[in-house]
Amino acid sequence: MKKNRLLGMLVLVLFVAGICVGCGKSGSQTLVTVGDYKIKADELNEFFNASWPFPTAQDEYDKRRETLDSLIVMRLLVQAAYEMNIDKLEDVARVVLAYKDRFLIDALLEKEIADKAEPTGAEVKEFYNHLKYKIRASHILTNNLDTAQMLLDRIKNGENFEKLAYENSIDKSAKKNKGDLGFFTWGDMVDEFQQAAFSMEAGEVSPPVKSKYGYHIIKVIDKLSNEERKDFKSMKSSLVDQVRTYNMNRLGERYFEELTAKYTITVDTATCDYLLHKREIMYPPQLLKSLPRNDFDSEQLDRNEKELVIATWDGGQLTVNEYLTLARKQVPKSVRPDFDNYDSLAVIVFRLKMSDILAVEAHRQGIDNDPRYLNKVKRFKEMTMAETMRDDSIPLPPPPDEGMSRQYYDDHPDEFTIPAKVHIHEILLSDELKARKLKDKIKSLEEFKQSATNMTERTGKRIGGGDLGYVQRVGTFLDVFDAAWKTPVGGIGGPVAIDGKYSIFYVVDKIDSQLKDYLGQKRVIIQRIVDQQKKEAFKKWVEQRKKSTPIVINEDALWSTIDMGKYAAPDTLDHSG
Repeated sequence: MKKNRLLGMLVLVLFVAGICVGCGKSGSQTLVTVGDYKIKADELNEFFNASWPFPTAQDEYDKRRETLDSLIVMRLLVQAAYEMNIDKLEDVARVVLAYKDRFLIDALLEKEIADKAEPTGAEVKEFYNHLKYKIRASHILTNNLDTAQMLLDRIKNGENFEKLAYENSIDKSAKKNKGDLGFFTWGDMVDEFQQAAFSMEAGEVSPPVKSKYGYHIIKVIDKLSNEERKDFKSMKSSLVDQVRTYNMNRLGERYFEELTAKYTITVDTATCDYLLHKREIMYPPQLLKSLPRNDFDSEQLDRNEKELVIATWDGGQLTVNEYLTLARKQVPKSVRPDFDNYDSLAVIVFRLKMSDILAVEAHRQGIDNDPRYLNKVKRFKEMTMAETMRDDSIPLPPPPDEGMSRQYYDDHPDEFTIPAKVHIHEILLSDELKARKLKDKIKSLEEFKQSATNMTERTGKRIGGGDLGYVQRVGTFLDVFDAAWKTPVGGIGGPVAIDGKYSIFYVVDKIDSQLKDYLGQKRVIIQRIVDQQKKEAFKKWVEQRKKSTPIVINEDALWSTIDMGKYAAPDTLDHSG
């Protein structure tokens, strides 16, 4: 039961909210000064993914420098936008307002979860020690302890574990894998499961182990040394990220449970009963049996019925129409509860309205005045201003005229040419000699199609007699196309080697390359010229703005944002930039 498939809903919200997890070393040192504005390390880290694998520290530095250059350009745009009072535009205010709740939630979850998830040295070392082994295990998952104990007794009496998993486990994957979870290492499973599994030896079967998903009976199939575990120093950086994520999951699940208790969902049973009753009087009994009890045709509800409240909580409510709309978009039919299953309905409502509940909680905690929230809003506003400045306020040359568009068409024929293509049927074989003999033997298209139906090894192409349709001179078909183009229509060509196999083909038709009509492409051409003009105008604007704005980059400070422990021989690196 892999953890990455079973995260709590709140953990998913963390990523939707945009919390920067493992985004690099934090710090307040100044990396670059643009005019009177200082871009600090923590701002760079917000935009840079430090967990991305880089071959060398120099590669990471180059990418960080590229990101920093983008931040410099954005700051130049922001400064120009303030000069032009773009910060006071109504459109900017409207965009920022639409995202404020998201930033509230972001700041709240950083405070409650992300800030508390930063791993200690002891946690990282302990996690590393747990990586000594990898385990292959099977499990049976049940809803209750009595069932788990009964199954354990049957296993002890000699019954087959895999058969019992297939027949009794509530883990849906057991119908395919008979409970076999394959090999996994520490951190892949929910905590209770892995604590039990890694304390066992191969061949052992555990007593029932309780997790939030139910009761597990675990059978360790194999326990081997983890060959992927390297020395602690080389793994430390990735270990920090893993432990941080591990802590985030654990803290997130705990916080979710606290919110669930704090914001109890009260389902309006009268509204639910009304929907079920209306359903019964609307449809004849035979049809009613085939209709789901967890959905309702909104078109059959009048305005007042749609506005009936189906659930409330401290700080909000959900109408019938809102519930039906959200549930259809976000909850699969298979897990959508019936309207008279009130407890399950409350769980789904909490899930659907979690963002609203988190926003209410953020307001009540005064996150509106939290410096992090205010900084997020300000930064987003400035990014919106920068985008507005770039799109609307940088001078552009006059629109392209007829002569310019015609010249572009004449200068770029490749952009407006329909490539040549050839229609072929193909037989792909692993044996080159067999392919050659078959080519010489076949005399007609019908014979070729029949042989392709029986023999071709190209996936999915036996149906249709090996028909590949029209192929162009691209990708894996490049050599086949070249050979087919030289083969006359009605002829058989090949064999052509493709990834260790051999292709013979029957040429059905050829279509030469064609130049698209100018008038039909004129609108596209004009747009391409305009896009090019905008790009060149922006580049020129940035160059001019840089000349008039003092910009000082601290290369040493930028290097200090890199965790050198991830790379070999850091003392041999050139820090000159």
